[in-house]
Amino acid sequence: MVSNYKILNIQAHSWTEEDMQIFPTISKPVSHGGFIWTPNGHFERNFQKIPYIVVPPTNKFPISLRHEEPLQKQEKMPQLFLDNILQYIESSSFSYLKVGDNLRAELNVHIVCTSEVLELMMCAPYEKKTGWSLGVTRYRNTMYICRINSEKPDPFDQDYLRRIMQESWLRKLRSHCVFENGVEMQEQNQSSEDFRFNVAFSFVLNGNRVLFDSPVLAEMNPNGLNGSTLNWAELQVRLLHMSRSDWSVHNRTEALKWWVKCFLLGIESLYIAHRDENAFVLDIKKTSVRDLWKDCEKDWSTGVCANFMVRLLNCMSQVMAPIDCPSTVYLFKFDASQGIVSYKGLQGRNQYTFVSDWFRMMLDEHTTDLQDKSSRV
Repeated sequence: MVSNYKILNIQAHSWTEEDMQIFPTISKPVSHGGFIWTPNGHFERNFQKIPYIVVPPTNKFPISLRHEEPLQKQEKMPQLFLDNILQYIESSSFSYLKVGDNLRAELNVHIVCTSEVLELMMCAPYEKKTGWSLGVTRYRNTMYICRINSEKPDPFDQDYLRRIMQESWLRKLRSHCVFENGVEMQEQNQSSEDFRFNVAFSFVLNGNRVLFDSPVLAEMNPNGLNGSTLNWAELQVRLLHMSRSDWSVHNRTEALKWWVKCFLLGIESLYIAHRDENAFVLDIKKTSVRDLWKDCEKDWSTGVCANFMVRLLNCMSQVMAPIDCPSTVYLFKFDASQGIVSYKGLQGRNQYTFVSDWFRMMLDEHTTDLQDKSSRV
């Protein structure tokens, strides 16, 4: 462990019977507005390009997930930190703003992050291989959290090859099963990789409101597309036939991640594509998230996952309590081999600063607007 890091009094790989039996108080997630973003960082407030899962008819199976060319190590996309959710907040006018005690405009949420941040926290108790780093900033009573990419390139090992193969299969599967507004348009040769539809979600965790965004897929409504409520769903792929040991590994890794994402987004159903050894999908089955959990309850505990997330967020809040600067970043590192979380602070503007100047200026500009609005009430 690097000497200038301090170790938090928290252990991811150790938990009590109470952690397993008592689930923390977390409200059901609520979905708000949607937006799209492209790999070059273009943001557009849009709820019209919803990607729907459409299961192909039986005569379309088997579906090949193979690629003509061999897989190559992929370049990492430019890191966008929290710019998309911050732009969503800015585009929402005064929906997420209030006048604070010091008469400055501030957010009416306690934590802003991405779903990936929360997923990493919840999976940490059962993660023994892959660590991660989070950047945390506190400004005007709100804590902002984003993932910080490793400065070292990913090792080109078996785990990495397995992961990029899985990602490749999933991209190929989406080209067969995911369509904008549920309609396949042959003339629209736009890949799902060209843009991603995100939705802002929020829930209340022990009295603290958490706002985050996540890429989503929707489920087709059998009664038509005009329903007022959208059902979010998930699409995944896994091997049809596995040994007992392979199932155990799958349950503790991939299935856990599937459940965590579904829990955070309030998803009740996921579609699992079953492939053979030659990367041909034989069928796609709709599965309830509850059944997924029941199949894995001997491999992991939902309470352990949720309680660790709550505990880590509380620790971060305590560390960040004295901070009120949009440029200062505290790095929190998770050592997966030891289950340890450590941190260090970088004061003022630095290479990890991620709360953009335009966002800070937006809050300043809205301070007068909010004060005028309050005086007219």
